[in-house]
Amino acid sequence: MYLSDKIKKALESHPAIVSALKSKSKEMNWNRFTRTQFNLVARVINKQVSKEVMVNTDLVEMHLIIGKQQLEKQLFGKQFQQVYDFTRWLGNLREYQVFSWISGKTLQSYWNGGEAKYIKINVLLVFLQVPFTDWDAWQRERGRQGEEYGYSLSKMPLPGTGIAGAKSSLSIIKAYYLGNYFLYYQKTDGSKIIIKTPFILRESDNGQVLVKSVSEGHRYSGKVLGIRDGCLYINCQNLDFEEMEQYVFNIGLETKPQVLFGVSNTVSVKDRRAVALKNILVKQPGKDPGFDNIQEMEIPFSKRYTSLTEEAMVMSYWKQATDHIIITPSCCNLTDLPGL
Repeated sequence: MYLSDKIKKALESHPAIVSALKSKSKEMNWNRFTRTQFNLVARVINKQVSKEVMVNTDLVEMHLIIGKQQLEKQLFGKQFQQVYDFTRWLGNLREYQVFSWISGKTLQSYWNGGEAKYIKINVLLVFLQVPFTDWDAWQRERGRQGEEYGYSLSKMPLPGTGIAGAKSSLSIIKAYYLGNYFLYYQKTDGSKIIIKTPFILRESDNGQVLVKSVSEGHRYSGKVLGIRDGCLYINCQNLDFEEMEQYVFNIGLETKPQVLFGVSNTVSVKDRRAVALKNILVKQPGKDPGFDNIQEMEIPFSKRYTSLTEEAMVMSYWKQATDHIIITPSCCNLTDLPGL
């Protein structure tokens, strides 16, 4: 894979790079640049890319501009627990300190016929602020590196907002997460009963990803907001009374997962208090045309199973796990807090 002429020309004419080189060199033929000149170009690129990462951490979390091993090395070497710690560290770097997303040596090789790895090309596209959906068009030669990993640039997952925007996030959802699911959660009253109900993600005629579900006798309809920081965000409106339900499901780097874990925030039906519930989504194979008409079920913890079905496995998990529900108290004075 080689750097396309389109990317080269965009870099050569980029205002920030042109400005930085103006006072350092009279020679503007990049094929004749010295390592010092390319180091300067790399510094301009790296500073801007770090700023973009602080806005959109998915670039790092999804290994679009840094490899998995390199990221783990950074986290381990700096004793960081998560990507957030790394991005916060980037934001605290002094003016003269720049993280090396790409080196002057690497850039020099590109202008001398060297091959380019897809991650380094992504770094340049981020610097140029190219929309994610246009990445393939900017780099037509997809070469060995892309084929080795089994995807083209346009199929690399970039959730969330920021550089790619919600449009890219929804394209990932449409590619991997549409379909019929069963949603499992414990009743908000705390009784030893699990609700099992259809939960459907489908694309509408206008391109939105919509959600349809029934929860404890109430109909819900909503839409997927997108993916951010490795999580799927969904908002649903109760069609039977004034209440919203917000879901967050863990996705990480998984594509076409069978099971998604998450939480939902809602309001308890009886006492109208804010409640957070642990949720499990289980993807159903095929496209059952009657799935919309399946009724919700109440499954007691005491139910016995004779075979290892999906429901049996999920119920076994519920029985062993803890902390399925967080129920918040009503407003009170500080002196009313438990333990005082």
